[in-house]
Amino acid sequence: MKLLLDAGNTRVKWRLLDAAGQRCAEGAAAHEDLSALAADCARWAPEQALGCTVASEALGARIAACLPPGVAMAWQWPQAQCAGVTCQYDTQRLGADRWMALLGAWGRAPGAKVVAAAGTALTVDALSADGVFLGGTIAPGLQLMRDSLAQGTARLGRPDGEYQDFPHTTADAIYSGCLNAMLAPIMLCVQRMQALGPAPTVYLTGGDANLVARHLPLDCQIVDNLALDGLARITRP
Repeated sequence: MKLLLDAGNTRVKWRLLDAAGQRCAEGAAAHEDLSALAADCARWAPEQALGCTVASEALGARIAACLPPGVAMAWQWPQAQCAGVTCQYDTQRLGADRWMALLGAWGRAPGAKVVAAAGTALTVDALSADGVFLGGTIAPGLQLMRDSLAQGTARLGRPDGEYQDFPHTTADAIYSGCLNAMLAPIMLCVQRMQALGPAPTVYLTGGDANLVARHLPLDCQIVDNLALDGLARITRP
């Protein structure tokens, strides 16, 4: 039994695989309460644990406490080349979750890809048809953008709005503007990839993936926990 784990900025996501690589369980939890992870580890007793993290060492210690006795988390980090993907990004500065999501996307289908992870931050990464990670961008996610407006302005606050093409209220204007600011880098990355060759497949992952997909004027595929797919790829013989 193997435990795959992605420790993000806000949540911890995990998956348990049997000896044949079949999924036995999957879960997610906020940093503050890892009891569900501990329960899954107690039930399935994984013998191996692999993970990627962008979180603190303190959270890593709390994750380690959930594992069965004698099992240590083997944290995985970006490499110059792995599982068919070559990295042109600075591997010392590349988030392990972004790298694993790229490995997961590469294993899904041939061709160029744009991988957008819409979580606490929005990352948009370009993967060429021959498996080269060309680079990508990082921007605040939806909640961070809304929070920054509330903190940096005297009167806007943080009202709850709805998406509108042409907003008529400040609440809708804030919500729509922040969401548009997430759509734009995805669309720009797709345009730039199209200038290099055939249109890429767009993969969306992260907590706000469904929200982004509803308003993105492009064909896309939502893949939950794409980083866990990447971890699964590097555990195969």
